[in-house]
Amino acid sequence: MLPLAENATRGGTPTLGEIFAESGGQILLLLLGFLVICRFWLNHHDIMRNLVTFDSPLFWANAVWMASIVLLPFTTGLIGTSDSSDPATTGLYIGNMLVTCLAALTMQWHVTRTPSLQTPESRGTARLTGGVVAAIALTVALVIAVLVPAIGPWALLLLAVDGLVTKALRRRTEKPGSPRKTR
Repeated sequence: MLPLAENATRGGTPTLGEIFAESGGQILLLLLGFLVICRFWLNHHDIMRNLVTFDSPLFWANAVWMASIVLLPFTTGLIGTSDSSDPATTGLYIGNMLVTCLAALTMQWHVTRTPSLQTPESRGTARLTGGVVAAIALTVALVIAVLVPAIGPWALLLLAVDGLVTKALRRRTEKPGSPRKTR
């Protein structure tokens, strides 16, 4: 049984306040996991929305992506049930996110290199910048979290600036008047 459900059904009839007092951290982790997965799904949607077909490499990259998404609630839960300064636990969590990001980047790269997968109007509009910046940020966060255990999952704050870095890079590389490109 899930720990939250266990806490809610344990002996008697606990009040909502008692449930929150006992399970507040688990509820926050549940919300964090949900938000992380939502962000990855939005990225996945951006990759897939302009496709007309798929091929074997795209299928397998997507399979790796889906497997990493399935593991995210488990690795998120580990952060909440163990010492967050344990480099193995934090490394596993951030590593899971990195695998998800790299699988998405692989799909995006393959789609940009295989125009026949895309709708005619979307060919040439896909960009890798956002995925590359996110992968670099996650890699740096992973290294910091493992080498400096006291920082733990806080190393993920590096992701707060990946959008700004991506926008800055795009401004430097896009020509004025060119059509807006996705990720």
